[in-house]
Amino acid sequence: MSIAELDALGDIVASFGVVATLIYLALQLRQNTKALRQSTSHAVSGDLRSMFSLLASDQGLAEILVEAGHKAQLGGPTRVRYWTFTSNLLRIYENAYLLKRENSISEAHWSGMTQLMIDYKSMVAFPGYWEDRKHWLSAEFRAYMETEILPAPPRPGVTIPGSL
Repeated sequence: MSIAELDALGDIVASFGVVATLIYLALQLRQNTKALRQSTSHAVSGDLRSMFSLLASDQGLAEILVEAGHKAQLGGPTRVRYWTFTSNLLRIYENAYLLKRENSISEAHWSGMTQLMIDYKSMVAFPGYWEDRKHWLSAEFRAYMETEILPAPPRPGVTIPGSL
């Protein structure tokens, strides 16, 4: 074999090495993307679990949500606590919305959160909160809420706290 032939053979072997490396990197990137998506969904779920654990352990907050389920006007500390809880819930949902837009959260996770918001916005006190505090949220998210969530009917048979 001549030096030119060895050089050509070396180029071919190197080309295979580059292709193998690119395939390996693509597989690693795909694996890392999946892990990041799972981690992101887990973090959002953790935020929701924390909020609902607080609700389950705080009778006063639970009573406020029952009141918000059947009463449009809340006053004093009741209003502050309901608005704070609702603001936190909407921030979590807005974060999930932005993650979904970037394809960083699973469709199944997103679907469940969306149904939660459709049911939650059905509370009698929610429209008052929304009109007074929606400006706290991004314009893009507000538009999404006003076109997709607010007009959506709750699932049949869903009971809102305070409507029993």
